[in-house]
Amino acid sequence: MNNASKPPPRFVPTLTEVVDLTQLSRLNPGPKADVQALIALVQSQVQPLFERRLQEELDQLVRTLVVKQCSDFGNRLQEEMRLLISQAVIDALSAQSQEKFR
Repeated sequence: MNNASKPPPRFVPTLTEVVDLTQLSRLNPGPKADVQALIALVQSQVQPLFERRLQEELDQLVRTLVVKQCSDFGNRLQEEMRLLISQAVIDALSAQSQEKFR
């Protein structure tokens, strides 16, 4: 890297900029009616981003709720199955012991 032979640039970018007030006057929204138009313009530009973010958050929330509901449902089903099997085994053993006594 032999940059020593090149003269330094005339303008070096910095972290601060000088604000030209004439440029700001072009950006001035003007009367109050223009403020409302500017608000509507900004809102129309932000709205798709907002809707996309809302949809992403809702999708994540629904996924989380569905996973929790499925887990809870699986746990309840598992407990019911355990109780049914226990009762079926008890009933079968009871019937078998009653047949031995006949």
